[in-house]
Amino acid sequence: MSMTTQLSREAVMFVAGETDSIYQHVALLAILDASDSPEFDFKHFRQHCMERASLIPQFHWKLHSVPMGLDRPYWVEDRHFSFDHHIKHIALPAPGDKATLCEVAAHLYCKHLDRTRPLWEMWLIEGLEDGKFAYLQKFHHCIMDGEGALKLMGTLCDFEPGPQQSKNADKAISDARAGDVPSYTESTTKAWQHLAQLPGEAARNAVDILRPKILEQFVWPRKAKADRPTVPTACFNGPISSDRAMTFASLSMAELKAVKEHFGVSLNDVVLALVSSAVRNYLLERADLPPDPLRTNIPVSLRVSGDEQLSNRVTNTTVTLATDLDDPAARLQAIHEESEQAKARAHSGAPGMIELFQMMPPIMVSTLMDSLPEDQAPQMMGANLIVSNVRGSPVPMYMAAARMEKMYPMSILTTGIGINFTCISYEDNMDFGIVVEPDLVPGHETLASGLEAALEEYLALSRPKTATRRKKVAKPRKKSPATGKARPKSVAAGTKPGDKSKAKKPVAGRKRS
Repeated sequence: MSMTTQLSREAVMFVAGETDSIYQHVALLAILDASDSPEFDFKHFRQHCMERASLIPQFHWKLHSVPMGLDRPYWVEDRHFSFDHHIKHIALPAPGDKATLCEVAAHLYCKHLDRTRPLWEMWLIEGLEDGKFAYLQKFHHCIMDGEGALKLMGTLCDFEPGPQQSKNADKAISDARAGDVPSYTESTTKAWQHLAQLPGEAARNAVDILRPKILEQFVWPRKAKADRPTVPTACFNGPISSDRAMTFASLSMAELKAVKEHFGVSLNDVVLALVSSAVRNYLLERADLPPDPLRTNIPVSLRVSGDEQLSNRVTNTTVTLATDLDDPAARLQAIHEESEQAKARAHSGAPGMIELFQMMPPIMVSTLMDSLPEDQAPQMMGANLIVSNVRGSPVPMYMAAARMEKMYPMSILTTGIGINFTCISYEDNMDFGIVVEPDLVPGHETLASGLEAALEEYLALSRPKTATRRKKVAKPRKKSPATGKARPKSVAAGTKPGDKSKAKKPVAGRKRS
């Protein structure tokens, strides 16, 4: 029997969940400053990318599907591989500003990767203002998760300026191998084996998922009803078209950490609170803010220390955004309390709905995803939007000797969910990429400025209060015209000695001096 390499269970949803309007690829939009590299052009960029991509075996793999989608597809070598299909360039129309760059990046994003070829593309974007370039790296999520993508960038890029010598990829990347194309008999036999195991496995996982819910209903019914989060429907929860729009923002990491330290929460809690404020203000200004708090889906990495593979090791959970609370400090505290519990549940290994999907063959996943009503998606998925936070590089990176100034991620919208905030830490900033369904989120650019305004609001709460008090100057007391003596302090001006009707009364709860 030949050696085969099958797509992992964790990645099956990214393949089976793809439709005409739902893309399952992610992208990274980086701003490049080539002012110190006068030789930088598309030819130079292409040569660099070809050399580095040759070090990554996964960039030469494509998917081989099982008939009728009865089992997970296989990774096989593309025998007709050509870099011409994967490394491309485009120029911005004038004036090459932020709005134009966002429009072109969204246009490049809105195209499915060709399943008959390896699932990645690299674009050099010319014509940015100030003579800069942009680089768009696009790859299918079934290849790797966010942390895997950063490991990939470590091979594609350099961490020092200037021309670089030859480079080697990490062994976990370079040692990976695709399998042979399975024969019809081999793939069919394996598919039937997996299908035979499915009922028992699904039943065990379903029991593990439902047992706590059943106990809550019959043993603690009042508590279950009170604790069960209500997921409202916002204006951006609706039909997802094939169009996308994007915008971006960069926030100071030092300022984010100042908020984190002041409130005693995690950096991810601060990110969620900023998103909460930006979305809340958007809804207050342009639509209706639901009375119940919005909730967000957050991916949770399951990678262990030393895992250097380009793969998917991720689950997800949901957390409140506490958008029903006016006080930003109270919102942050509510987010912090629930996110700690949610992450603990995700890391506990207890199965959830995503694990139930992962054991199914692609045809079943596709059928279930297609049947999901878009207007009921938030209630069924437990979230109104998606927020993801990826740890990046604390030091500058260089692509073909051009310095990466910013790194803006672009990620996935799913059924009924029209906003995705993904951020990545890079150098001294947290770079946010915001992808939306444009019909559901008109004026989406204000979400980026909303993040900046939210950070200023939390910084104001974090700064020590330095209000100065005026030093009181003792005024000479007026003399009584009747006695010629100073009036007693307890007698207010305009009253006669002994007349207590207009004297100041002590404030309730305070001691008299």
